[in-house]
Amino acid sequence: MISRTSAGVATLALAAALSLSACGDSKGNAENPAPKSVAQAAGNEATQEKMSLYIDAFNALIDEHWGVSKYFGDYQKLDIPNASATATLHFPENISHLERAIAKLKEGRALNGGNQGKKADEAADKLIPQLEALLAQWQALDPYFESRAYRDDALAKAKAAHDAQTQAYQGSVAGIEELDVALSEYQRASNAAKLEVMRKGGHAAEASLLDAMQKADLFTNAVMEDNKAEADAQLPAMEAAIAKLREEQAKMPADNSNKSYLSSIADNLSGMVGAYRDFKQSNSDGYREQVVDRYNSAIGNMNRVELPA
Repeated sequence: MISRTSAGVATLALAAALSLSACGDSKGNAENPAPKSVAQAAGNEATQEKMSLYIDAFNALIDEHWGVSKYFGDYQKLDIPNASATATLHFPENISHLERAIAKLKEGRALNGGNQGKKADEAADKLIPQLEALLAQWQALDPYFESRAYRDDALAKAKAAHDAQTQAYQGSVAGIEELDVALSEYQRASNAAKLEVMRKGGHAAEASLLDAMQKADLFTNAVMEDNKAEADAQLPAMEAAIAKLREEQAKMPADNSNKSYLSSIADNLSGMVGAYRDFKQSNSDGYREQVVDRYNSAIGNMNRVELPA
């Protein structure tokens, strides 16, 4: 699943209704037959592989420690136009990490994902050149800073590259935001279809899990956008979904490998709601970040759950 960052990656402007309508009715039709398995609900094998590669790349690009936004913030702190060549300047980069993310995007782009992957492909087409421009800047400037060559030219090379590097960062951040929207649209539609299949297949606990995570996705988005009215409107459904998840988890056999993970996810989501109420009371961004942290913890546990095929 897609992780979130509180560092400014925009999230999903799409309403839940769009996700539900994207999967069609449960009967299907000649062009879009109703999925008979969870795997079919997520698209064909190429689509799933494509989106998995895109999601891996996205999560790498927004990583709390190695992500593009993190490095952009660190670069801005250097204040290159006003920096002194006598200072010891540490140039922020992780070339190998960025190279791997770009490689995953390109690998995903090469796969045919059909209509389900079209929007993500369009986002990748815009993002990849921006990331490659940023990578080229890093590759050119890292040895320059590492060797302290900037002391010989009074930072002339760094200052000459500053505008291009800033543009590459800004373009990359904007492209990551666009990819976020595309991936989240796919994942919402896919999860809605999976939900229908799971319910019909008797997997009530797993269905309640997906439903709770769908609602957590929308709720977290509202909180990140500081839209308290929207978050408040979603809160009753969010808490009802958590209660349903706990109810279905309690019915699971003790030896079910998913049982403990579902319990942890329910706790993560309850903690997310608690952090939101703290945020409402204090208006402190620290609590809003806790909402995102709890959501990401839920995703971490979600990725350990064995869903039916």
